[in-house]
Amino acid sequence: MTNRDCAVKKILIDGYNLLNSRAFSVAGHLDLEGKRDHLLKVLKSYGKQEGLHISVVFDNARHPVRQVSRSKHFLVIFCRPGEEADDELKKMIRKAAGSSDVAVISSDRSIQFTAKDHGVAVISSEAFCRMMRTPSAAPARSTPPPQVPKDLSAKYNSNISEKEVQYWKDLFRRDNGDE
Repeated sequence: MTNRDCAVKKILIDGYNLLNSRAFSVAGHLDLEGKRDHLLKVLKSYGKQEGLHISVVFDNARHPVRQVSRSKHFLVIFCRPGEEADDELKKMIRKAAGSSDVAVISSDRSIQFTAKDHGVAVISSEAFCRMMRTPSAAPARSTPPPQVPKDLSAKYNSNISEKEVQYWKDLFRRDNGDE
């Protein structure tokens, strides 16, 4: 996922769902706060690299009030005790309904259904972890893109490389949730 490859500019993340994903690696010796801090550093770096606005929502059992930490393109929300991050994410999804520049990162079925019902893209936590590990540069072209053919028989004569074909197949597979 990158602004260079798609229209997504903002991602909403189910914090503990991503943190507890099998695909997210973090040192086993860290306590929950250390793991959470590591996740936030990784996300902040990824967001800056990709030009994304990132909002991460966590449940909160420790602090008696809602906590919000905000920087230029990065928002972290710890819900009030008794409130669930899922409910906050669903509010954010409803607010972004129909927006093509927002994606939700969660493997939670309830969050995924809400996002789909409101026309918001969904990426599983596992798929998102894989995306963060993959360089996001679009395939390089050594020649300028071909002009639109005037005759339809030439329309299907493509001069793109196998690497570019694979890139687009992978992108469409992710967008359709085939991963």
